[in-house]
Formats: sequence, C-alpha cells, structure tokens
Amino acid sequence: MIRFVRRVLAAVLAVLFAIPLTPPAPARAEAGPDRVTVGVFVNDIQDIDLAADSFTADFYLWFRWKGDVDPTDSIEPMNSNAMQNTTTSETGGVAGKPLYPAPLDMPDGTKYMAFRYQGVFSRKMNLEKYPFDVQNLVIMFEDQNEDTRDLEFVADTTPAAISPLVTMPGYEIGQPTLTVKPHRYPTNFGNIAAPPDAKYSRVTIAIPVTRDPLPYLVKIILPILIVILITSLIYMIPARLEDSRTGIGVTAMLTIVALQWTTDSNLPSVEYLMLLDLIYIVSLVYVLVAMGYTVLASRRHAHEAAEALSTALDRRVGVITLVAYVVVIALTMVLYLNHHHVDPLV
Repeated sequence: MIRFVRRVLAAVLAVLFAIPLTPPAPARAEAGPDRVTVGVFVNDIQDIDLAADSFTADFYLWFRWKGDVDPTDSIEPMNSNAMQNTTTSETGGVAGKPLYPAPLDMPDGTKYMAFRYQGVFSRKMNLEKYPFDVQNLVIMFEDQNEDTRDLEFVADTTPAAISPLVTMPGYEIGQPTLTVKPHRYPTNFGNIAAPPDAKYSRVTIAIPVTRDPLPYLVKIILPILIVILITSLIYMIPARLEDSRTGIGVTAMLTIVALQWTTDSNLPSVEYLMLLDLIYIVSLVYVLVAMGYTVLASRRHAHEAAEALSTALDRRVGVITLVAYVVVIALTMVLYLNHHHVDPLV
C-alpha cells in the first residue's frame, strides 16, 4: 500500500514539474501588406475621341502611407496612350508630375505625396446605344513592383471629386468614382519565382459621361426622317408616273447610304450593330419596299383602267408601310435603350 502511494505521489510531482511556470508566448501574427490611401480630383476632361478609342484628362492623384514601401516610386497608369502623349514616362505613357520635391510628413505620422497627370488615356467604349449611349471614362493604376502581399491601396474618405468648372461640348459629365480591387494576371510574365496566384491592387477611376441627344436628333435622326417622308410621297404619285416614283426611291436610297458613310467616318470599327446602324437598315428596307411596290403598281396600272381604285390602294399601302416603319423603329429603340450593358472595368 505504501509503495502504491509513493508511486502516485511521484507521478503527480512529475506532472507538476513538467508544467512551465510561465504561460507560453502567443504566436506572432504575420505582418500584413502596407496600406496606401489614394484619392483623385478631376481637374478637366479636354477631349473624347471615339474614332481613336481615347480621351484626354487632367487630374490630381494623391497618396498617404506608412511603412517601407513608397508607392510614388512605382505607381503606373495601366491604360495611358503612349502613342498620343507628348510627355511620357521612361516605360511609355503619361508620367505624373509631383507637386512636392519629396513626400510630406503628416500630423498622424503618415507620408503624403500628390501628382498631376495630363495626357491621353485609352478606353474602348461600348457604342451599342449610339447616339444615346452613356460612357465611363476609365483610368487605371497599379504598382508595377509590389503585389497585394506587400502593398494594398485603400480609397480615401472622399476618394473622388471633380471641378464644377469641367464641361465638355455634347456631353454631361457626372460624379467620378474611385474603386480598388485586386487584379490577377493569367501569367507570371516568365518569372518562375513569382507565386502562381499573385494579385495586384488596382485603382480604377471612372468618370461617367452622358451624351446630349438633342444635337444627334437634329443632325442624324431628323435627316433620316425627312428622307423617309419624301419616300412616302411615292404612294401619292399616280402609278402611271413610274419614272418619278423610281427617281424618288433611288435618290432616297443614295441619300441614306451617304448619311451612313458620313456618320461611320467619325466612329471606330466595331464588330456589333449599333442602334444607329439598325435605324439605317430599317430605313433602307422601307425605301426598298416602296420601290418594289412602285414596280407592282406600274404593272397593275397597265392592266386596269380604274385609276381611282389604284390611287386608293396606293394610299392605304403607303399608310400601312409608314406605320410599320415607325413601330419597328420605336421597338428597336426601346429594346436597345433598355438593354443593360455591364462594364467589366467599373
């Protein structure tokens, strides 16, 4: 019995001596990426070139940060148009002009630096709803050296603002936005030491612009409607005057084609049909129908003596085709304008 008690006491003492007198130190958390606060002020939008898929912007971009990573040394605009910029960086594209010779020390212990950018930026714009489209002028920035493991941008408290003096003829400029998202490239750029899932913190500045429809209604849509109304006179001319009818139809056809060529010369080549393209196509079909009916009416008139009956039929057909044209144009505009396009960059 005594030996059993001694063994129990020895086991208890062994357990007590094995327990450390001081608690173990907590595991050290890994240091996260340096967080850099970013903001933008749009000073001016100077030009929007649809044919060149570009626009010219003047804006200020600022940074506040703590830590060892200095974002001002490696910040890079991702969609700067190097071919059209007169002031370029060493790697091509527009270069920001620093407002101060060195980063400033802020009262909260952060460092601050601001740049002014003036240059041309590329933006492939969606023109499905042209000339009633709404565009987003997008400017993107990334750090060209550090991925999200070392650097992460954060939007400022008031991340984006625009000067109230900014105007653009033919457009209404809205409130800009600034967003930050991680962006992953589907390549390691040949760097076998880079992690396969590396992401880069991307700053996206979006400036919405809405086209003023009134000038386009007057310059583009109104001439088309005038041509259609002139074409509808075919149904008012007696069938025996087939030469006059044919002349109106041919002239209308050539006029619509010329209008389309003039419009397309100011637009980029796209792989889809724009709203304006469909308006031209429906208008051409209307003229073709009128010319086809002219041939039928002329042959019918040669075999019929009752010109009054022929004239009444021509007018009924004219009203029906014109109403059908208006309905098709209206439905096309409603479908296109109600179609919501998702911008992958915003």
